[in-house]
Amino acid sequence: MSELDELISRLLINRKLETPEQISEFLNPPDPQTYSLAKVGIDPDSVNVAINLIKSHLNQDHPICIYGDYDVDGITGTAILWETLYQFSKSVFPHIPHRQEEGYGLSQKGIDHCLEKGAKLIITIDNGIVAHEQIAYCRSRNCDLIVIDHHAPDNSPTQANVLVHSVQTSAAGLAWFFCREFSVHNNLPATSSELLSLVAISVICDLVPLLGINRSFAKYGLEQLNQTTRPGLLALFESAGIGEKVNVINSYHVGFLIGPRLNAPGRLDYALDSLRLLCTRSHTQARELAKHLNEINALRQDKTLASGNHAISRFKPESLPKLLIVSSPDYDEGVIGLIAAKLVETYHRPAVAISIKDDFSKGSARSIPGFHITDFLRRFDKTLSAVGGHAMAAGFSIPTSRLSTFIKKSEILAEKSISEEILVKNTRIDAVVELSTMNYELFAKLKEFEPFGLGNPRPVFQSPSVPVSGFHRLGSDLRHLKFMAGQTEAIYFSAPAGVESAMETADLTYTLDLNIFNGKTTLQLVIKNISISHKL
Repeated sequence: MSELDELISRLLINRKLETPEQISEFLNPPDPQTYSLAKVGIDPDSVNVAINLIKSHLNQDHPICIYGDYDVDGITGTAILWETLYQFSKSVFPHIPHRQEEGYGLSQKGIDHCLEKGAKLIITIDNGIVAHEQIAYCRSRNCDLIVIDHHAPDNSPTQANVLVHSVQTSAAGLAWFFCREFSVHNNLPATSSELLSLVAISVICDLVPLLGINRSFAKYGLEQLNQTTRPGLLALFESAGIGEKVNVINSYHVGFLIGPRLNAPGRLDYALDSLRLLCTRSHTQARELAKHLNEINALRQDKTLASGNHAISRFKPESLPKLLIVSSPDYDEGVIGLIAAKLVETYHRPAVAISIKDDFSKGSARSIPGFHITDFLRRFDKTLSAVGGHAMAAGFSIPTSRLSTFIKKSEILAEKSISEEILVKNTRIDAVVELSTMNYELFAKLKEFEPFGLGNPRPVFQSPSVPVSGFHRLGSDLRHLKFMAGQTEAIYFSAPAGVESAMETADLTYTLDLNIFNGKTTLQLVIKNISISHKL
């Protein structure tokens, strides 16, 4: 086995891919169309019941509401369901909850809005699995309800007519499978492959592991995304600065440029505008909506920066609790998830951020590997309400009068429940190699590992005692550091001040990328860390 083959084998093993079947499926992801419902954990009988219920309402010309969510997964899932069912009836309409007026997920206020528009069937997407009181209310109003959700269920059985559920993919992924089966049942061509572009956005932005079906969704969906004709997506690319400037849109562009813009209205305004952007066929309206999303995203960035810095300043790095909890009436509930994420990123601790209101406060939590934050919060089910989420993220409501007690009890329980081992942040390194290993042949092999994301991170290498030279700072604030590592270009984004001082050789931790500039393509190391191995 060659040195290159040994390195690739190591990367595969690091991703827990060892059998020939696992490796083959990873390097050659099958078309999502080839996946059965059972293979992705969806009960075929439940899908059949849901399809027949929808057909019954369509045959009676009943208005049907697609009840989505205000994040990227909920918006893309709503778009997939609405576009599919709207072909059969113009009485199918979407509903996206307003975060401030209705709150997360299925609510009595949202249900009443749908009923006022004549809905006899509500189909939830990306919510509803734990909304037992709201479902009971909906059924009491003589309205049928189908729940399509990928969140973790609780111990109570649903009162919905039917539940379509799996935790193996995103809500938009479930919507795509459901619409595929609905099309087959109605003797129509298979679900449009173009809809995979929306599923790719959802699986990348909702941080589901990009393995198995989600890797297939990401791979084939990104291909569709790169050739999309949707006016809304094209306008979004242009407003995000990735129109003509980017040759290939990849998971980075989706996760850090496209997703935040689609999420922004749901955080601070009304996410129906994001849905309108995805579904419009007007290029003029698309440009107007994309501009609006861009402006809201800029405001979201400002709020996140200010509140995130405030939250970080509340803790001393030398005396951190195992669970970080911050609360303030100044926190906009639209960005509390981002505040919690910022705390996790800074301190490598599970974190909860709470927006304090007069009667009911809203909380959002983010976690680290090894600590299931939703299961933890559900241990306070007599205090919290509407707890929903998964291992790494959760949301909840709490009576403000109980907030102080909850914070104290949760901090005490966290000290007992969270092991010290998972609080140690280790830089993930796939392999320690000589810098000479980095070449175009390896880069070509690494391309086969794309798309990267949760469960399949970009490979990280470490090379010891590398000669470094030619340091110079880049950017308007000189935050970035450019230099030569041996004969290879290197870039260190947001490099600490003075890190290059009097440095001659260094141990480098990095990923491998291409730099395309003025028509010239060169290999480039993207530095994650520098530790000095020798100083002059």
